[in-house]
Amino acid sequence: MITRIRVGLIALPFVLAPIWVGGAWYALLIVAVALAGGYEFYGMMTVGDYRPVRWIGLPWLAALVLTGWQPGLPWLTTVLTSGLLITLLYALFQPEKPANTWLSTSVGAIYIGLMLAQTLALRLLPAGLWWLLLGILITWSNDTAAYFVGSRFGQRRLWPRLSPKKSWEGTVGGWIGAALIGGLLTVVTPLPISFGVGMALGFVGGILALLGDLSVSMLKRQTGMKDTGALFPGHGGMLDRLDSILFVLPFIYQIVIFLRLL
Repeated sequence: MITRIRVGLIALPFVLAPIWVGGAWYALLIVAVALAGGYEFYGMMTVGDYRPVRWIGLPWLAALVLTGWQPGLPWLTTVLTSGLLITLLYALFQPEKPANTWLSTSVGAIYIGLMLAQTLALRLLPAGLWWLLLGILITWSNDTAAYFVGSRFGQRRLWPRLSPKKSWEGTVGGWIGAALIGGLLTVVTPLPISFGVGMALGFVGGILALLGDLSVSMLKRQTGMKDTGALFPGHGGMLDRLDSILFVLPFIYQIVIFLRLL
């Protein structure tokens, strides 16, 4: 725990500064995070003998992320379609398990690139900083409350096959913590939503954070890896840090887009 806290405090300024400044600095942060996560994803798939192609997948992933730079992501379908065709053409010439190569390369790029493209686009929207902080703090409060409530009161295992340490008590505690923070942030920030809507977003965000965590746990279990990497001592790899937020921030982005269409 002490190692986790120290590493977190060291990394925090390098994450918060680009988020606060926004623009190109934020875009660089998101691309760097995406490439690190993608590298780990393809590493797991290689260990599992799925034969991904990093030199195609990583540039495609970065291109997908950068589609978030334009409002409405107008280049997304072009980049998505082009990448699928390129990976398919490469896979057709592979003598062993070509479907594994196509699917594992494509899923890694789309899973991380598409989600983080929306994370990039979210910061560029009006009041984007506050919406982004809402998603980040919802995720953080969910994970923190789940950890402490689960450590103190956890008895019933939530999903032992994928995540043996998670309990129902900790999970529900995390959802309540996320809902409370979601409501509180509507009071202390200029977010144009009510307290009740903020709590609802926090609660749903907590559920999505759990699903994001379980998605990476599933990959690690199937490939036999304890952590996705060793980039952050005490924390694991980039994907270990991204898992929850990869689902929460795109959800917040979709909500903001929906509200703007009303």
